[in-house]
Amino acid sequence: MNWHFECRRTDSTRCDMDRDTLSWYETHSARYIERTDSFELFNGLEQDLLMFAKFLRSDSIVVDLGSGGGRDARLLAELGHKVIAVDASMALLRRCLGAAGPMRRIRGVNADLLALPFTHGSIGGLWACGSLLHLHRHEIPAVVRRCFEILQPGAPIGLSMKEGHGSERRGDGRFFTYTCTQELQGWLLNAGFERILISGPSRNDWLLAMAIKPQMP
Repeated sequence: MNWHFECRRTDSTRCDMDRDTLSWYETHSARYIERTDSFELFNGLEQDLLMFAKFLRSDSIVVDLGSGGGRDARLLAELGHKVIAVDASMALLRRCLGAAGPMRRIRGVNADLLALPFTHGSIGGLWACGSLLHLHRHEIPAVVRRCFEILQPGAPIGLSMKEGHGSERRGDGRFFTYTCTQELQGWLLNAGFERILISGPSRNDWLLAMAIKPQMP
């Protein structure tokens, strides 16, 4: 692969994603991918991703944060971007990279959302579809700020979360945090993002936020 990105640990005291949630994805990776790997199963999601891609510079390095089976990473790569697929589940990450096959524009990083190992200003775009919702609410603002730090000036973030109230531990053990338009906008504003556009709810109560890291003065 003829491209390079800088990657490092953010600190020596790594925080871990909710352990029960991670355990579920490690154990049920094949089942999860079967249920999520086609855009046809999620009406409007492909259009959301293509809308996000319009904000990317050509040939950008894009992080797919919580890449799952690689559905979104593959489309971004097909559009000509270099993609870093990031997932806390090694089982999902292996399947993501395996599904990419000979496509040589996807690299994988096994990393926690709470300890993203990228240097400041190194990433040309960040797509987080249904990944931050597995965090506890008090953790989300710091992760959004970290996303802001690693993006290049002028680069976009696309952030999708499910609309609702509170949080819950589902019967399968996974943890979910729900949000609203005002809260989602507040997280992005407080992190420093501008040109914030939030659409939805659509796709069964999902919100989609697009925002840009300001250009340097």
